[in-house]
Amino acid sequence: MLPPLKSILVPLLALAAAAGCAGPEDASLELASGGPVSAVSQALVCDGVTCGGHGVCKDNAGSALCVCDEGFTGASCATRGSDFHVRSLLVPGLADPDVYKENDDLFFLTGTGDARTVPIYETNDLSSFRFKRGYDPSVADPAYDYCMIWAPDLGKYNGVYSLYFSAQRVPNGMACPASGQDVTTFVASAPDLNLDFGAPQPINPSTTYPRTTIGSACTAQGCNHNIRIDSATFNDTSGRWLFYVWFDRGNNISSFNTAAPATVYNHTGPALYTLPAQEEGINEAPELLKRNGLYYLLFSSGWYNSQYAMNYIMADSLPALTRARAVRRLSEPMRDASGALIQTHGHNGVVDRRGEYFNIFHQGAFQPAGTFTGRSTYKQRIAFKPDGTMSSLNQVNVRWTKLTGYNYSLDLVLRDGSVVGPCINAGILGPANKTTFNGVCPSAGSRMVNKGDIAAFRIFYSNSSTWGPFVEKAYDGVSDDVFLEVPGGTTPFVDLSWSEEETGAQYSIDVQRRDTGAWIGPCIGVTSVNRSLAWTYSGRCDTPGINVAISTISNFRICSAINGDWAHARCGATAYDGKSMFVPIVIP
Repeated sequence: MLPPLKSILVPLLALAAAAGCAGPEDASLELASGGPVSAVSQALVCDGVTCGGHGVCKDNAGSALCVCDEGFTGASCATRGSDFHVRSLLVPGLADPDVYKENDDLFFLTGTGDARTVPIYETNDLSSFRFKRGYDPSVADPAYDYCMIWAPDLGKYNGVYSLYFSAQRVPNGMACPASGQDVTTFVASAPDLNLDFGAPQPINPSTTYPRTTIGSACTAQGCNHNIRIDSATFNDTSGRWLFYVWFDRGNNISSFNTAAPATVYNHTGPALYTLPAQEEGINEAPELLKRNGLYYLLFSSGWYNSQYAMNYIMADSLPALTRARAVRRLSEPMRDASGALIQTHGHNGVVDRRGEYFNIFHQGAFQPAGTFTGRSTYKQRIAFKPDGTMSSLNQVNVRWTKLTGYNYSLDLVLRDGSVVGPCINAGILGPANKTTFNGVCPSAGSRMVNKGDIAAFRIFYSNSSTWGPFVEKAYDGVSDDVFLEVPGGTTPFVDLSWSEEETGAQYSIDVQRRDTGAWIGPCIGVTSVNRSLAWTYSGRCDTPGINVAISTISNFRICSAINGDWAHARCGATAYDGKSMFVPIVIP
């Protein structure tokens, strides 16, 4: 027979009292009210119950009950649900979102609201958000009026909560916005989770460091010392860093360690680098992430009503996050069949919950097509590939084997069982063996479909006007690459991609013959590949000038070297089945 519950609880509570918790006298009162009994009972019932690391254990009438995090199901939260990769609306009308994590069950979301105040929302599950409070800097600082309040950053360092935000500031009662000024950045502090922020303060005032600058002119130290918009704080082992945007020939991103502000690190932007045309001279909205020893700088590019999209750079240190590394696209703007803009994505933040990462971003709506109607904040789970890169928000590369003389059409099978078809018809695809689905079905009235809602891809094939045969491939809702084998088809090409090594590394491609086991290296030499991280192989080894049929290859190998030191090259190989049209390779 088990001893009475009270005989178990009293020793436990005595131990708690010794640790500075409620003493025995308090316990006798609270036992009657059910206070500590419930808490300790839950601890006993849930002892050792981990809920698969994706939920919280609760005492359900004496039995352990796992309350699963979003996307997980089952008694122990071990199964992925159908909503695992779904995109969900968090707060309508909120732009430039930023999320601060206090712990795995308490988060705060802020962003651009009415441009006069800063809204702050609270959530325990990253799904249901409730308004906590608004911060009005003009009330907190009666000597001034603030306007054009954009892109706040909420964080914590050394026990103090901080709220950075972009704004114009004028003496109380004066017109705002004001001529002769530009937007700049201020910071306010709060002592606790009430988040009752005080009067805004300028950053590094009266110094030569990067700083708050009311006027529109650049500082004597250069434009990169004007902290203008889109501040982002990041707590690293080396200290607290502030990333920010400054203006010169467009929007640029720099940073400094707040413990050593004299050193400014320039990361990206048109004043520093030649940008591709699609970025339209705009690099803004920095966001930082560290995962598995890699740092990520995420940023947005393009005009909000044009080529607006998310990008990122990866490196092994914060200062190395520059365009000397590869710049990868995380999203693409979406257009209808006539080319009119219908949806954009940008100014994102990344937050983790029990090891799962989420992209929090604002989504621009252009309905009717080409007409901007607003921005709202959404969430979508992030999937990381073996080399640390992230799956795209809204792109899938679909490849299929070739039948000579045939044309193709693409359908989508959705998770609710419905079919969108044709999504991309034969008039668009023709005899091609690859297409990139970017979230829009141009042949279905430009219907928008999120990756997370897709259950399978179908390729129809025909060498006449009659359409019937098709091949279908199940889809996980997140991958960037899907391969379908058309019966009797051949592989016309193989898209190779590989992990980025040290800054400035160059690469070459080797292949291994299936029949002899001999390696041909280099098949595509460094003169051709150089610093590229991808290559399309079509059966020709350019460097030795020989043909090596795709079907005869058993392995692809990528080698990398710094400063031409191929004697100490590092290589990674991946087995090849002779059919697949996409091969990712990780260099150890």
